[in-house]
Amino acid sequence: MQPGDQEYQQLFQIFREECDEHIQKLNDGLMILERQPQQAPIDEILRSAHSLKGAARMMGFKNLETLAHYLETLLTQLNRGEREVTPIIIDALYRDIDAVGQGLNALIEGKEPSSIDALVDELRVAAGESAPAQPVAKAAASDGSKERVTAVSGQAPASRDATPALSSIRVQTERLDTLINQAGELLVTKIEALDNLRQIEDTLDALEEWRRRLARETHSPSFGRIEKVGDDLSRVLQRISENTRRLELLVDEIHEGVRGLRLLPLSTILEPFSRMVRDLSRDLGKDAELRLEGSSTSLDKKILEELREPLIHLVRNAIDHGIEPPEERERKGKPARGTLFISARQEGTKIVVMVKDDGRGLDPQAIAASAVKKGLVLAEEVQRWPEDEILDLIFRPGFSTAAGVTEVSGRGIGLDAVVERLERLKGSILTESKPGAGVTFTLSLPLTLSTTHALLFHSGGDIFCLPTDALEKTLLLAPDEITYVEGKATVIIDGTPLAFAWLADVLNLPKSELKNGAIPALLLHGPRGKLVFGVEALLGEEEVVVKALGKFFGHIPQVSGGTILGKGEIALILNPNELLRSVAHQVRATAPIAVRPMAPRPAARKRVLVVEDTLTTRTLEKNILEAAGFDVTTAVDGEDGLIKLYEKSFDIVVSDVQMPRLDGFLLTERIKKDERFKDLPVILVTSMQTDADKKRGIEAGADAYLTKAVFDQKRFLEIVQRFA
Repeated sequence: MQPGDQEYQQLFQIFREECDEHIQKLNDGLMILERQPQQAPIDEILRSAHSLKGAARMMGFKNLETLAHYLETLLTQLNRGEREVTPIIIDALYRDIDAVGQGLNALIEGKEPSSIDALVDELRVAAGESAPAQPVAKAAASDGSKERVTAVSGQAPASRDATPALSSIRVQTERLDTLINQAGELLVTKIEALDNLRQIEDTLDALEEWRRRLARETHSPSFGRIEKVGDDLSRVLQRISENTRRLELLVDEIHEGVRGLRLLPLSTILEPFSRMVRDLSRDLGKDAELRLEGSSTSLDKKILEELREPLIHLVRNAIDHGIEPPEERERKGKPARGTLFISARQEGTKIVVMVKDDGRGLDPQAIAASAVKKGLVLAEEVQRWPEDEILDLIFRPGFSTAAGVTEVSGRGIGLDAVVERLERLKGSILTESKPGAGVTFTLSLPLTLSTTHALLFHSGGDIFCLPTDALEKTLLLAPDEITYVEGKATVIIDGTPLAFAWLADVLNLPKSELKNGAIPALLLHGPRGKLVFGVEALLGEEEVVVKALGKFFGHIPQVSGGTILGKGEIALILNPNELLRSVAHQVRATAPIAVRPMAPRPAARKRVLVVEDTLTTRTLEKNILEAAGFDVTTAVDGEDGLIKLYEKSFDIVVSDVQMPRLDGFLLTERIKKDERFKDLPVILVTSMQTDADKKRGIEAGADAYLTKAVFDQKRFLEIVQRFA
């Protein structure tokens, strides 16, 4: 077996992953051994050292085998009580582990590992061996200009007990990405199929109505044949509908399953952090430990890869600038040892990661003074700012309060790099601080980057998507609600003045004329505050598959990706953080969009949304309500009803229960769980009349439950008028 062989490469990959696992176990074990020797899992650490030595021997890597041998020797002596845990022993063990990692990295890069003779001499002394070390065979030998890895005596490596269990397999990331994209395309196809099915059902409803009318108007013998054709069509539709529903469930399960394959626990990147905290604090003359909570919380692999550097930066800054030296902490009445916490939890489709320390905290006055001195903000301006906005100054490029630059703090690289990375991940960061009690950074990130739940809308003549996480609510504004204060467009929302901007202006697109005079608007919220964006039309919510756009759109920070909708349209996905940033820095008045005068509407005319999949019932309820003076909009099922809710505001919803795509129970739950609609009355009108059905309707949040079997027009109107 030669190093260039595929079989050898596969075996080396297994060896590499096994070494990484053993190195991490050794680091974690030594952390406990150093601080709490009596509680250290010495047997487990020793087992890792022994396994590492055996694996290196089988691969023919003499350097790594020698280093692992001295790890095993020292740990055995500690385990037998032949030696005590001293700083000298601990430091020697750490240097040994680091040398193993460096040697492994050299092998991975195809380079010749550095000599370990000096370290071996130190280890022999630490282990009580007095004889001088002999030169150790290198694990790589030069062959002309070509460097390659060789095995002992040229023999092929034997199989090892560490072969991965048959219950799991490793899959290349590229193949997994391809599979996820294909599952996403399947999801889009499912949406289109359901839309086509809805159109077929609407058409057959219309045919059914036509057939009944024809039956009343004609007595031709040929009508029996027409009726039979109609019955056959209904049966075919029922089979298509059943198959489509099964397809819908299957596609959703496949999509969720494939997406779950990309999720990895946060511990994947946090494992080396305890050692990092230990080494950094010692280098700076401090004493600190790291505590982890919720490290099993899972995130998308791409997010984990991008999140590692921001977390390292926050931890390094906490040790360098936040945690005080032991003597200073004791003077303040704190434990001599400082503590850093990293915790994680899932909240809906978001992952919240907190990085907290119990150090000296942030000084708002020092931050403001430093920002003014560096020209980042005017003195008279910052005096009017609330404390949370002053704390946000630490994320400005070029900001620092440190007296000098240190290796640990990154040679002047500020926290702006952290914010930049998080916003690329569609995430955000909040800062809380108490002087003398520490700082807490709260990072909010999406669970996955492959799909997102988004609001679809028109702006500048194009379709755009916006993740609903950043959307507080949708609005319908009259043109006279937009006022201009000192040249800045403003609207009053819930008694609070908020900046207003046309999204088309922000994206440098032409504004289109609004047809009905009402201005659809989006109220966005984020770490930088709230802002209202005017658009041209709201199209409803949808789960969309996020696709990268490549270099062509790379220069547009407000665009984070693209998607293909159910009918084949391409829509750009906007980055809410960048939208807020681009407007917050420079909110200025723009030319008002051309709007037609709003048609006068009777003051007492209430708006009702009727959601019903049967044409006859839908028409009957519409006629009853319009005759009573209501302004009625109809929807053919629950999904269509949600779209209508985002297009305009209503005073009440009347809905059937048994409907395709989204039934009345689920529609009611969606309405009541949404902050924008939670107070909107919902009346369920259905043929489902058991006590269990009624109970489920009320539990879903329905304000009233009427059965069609005892449907009474007068009673129906009374209930609608009571809630409208």
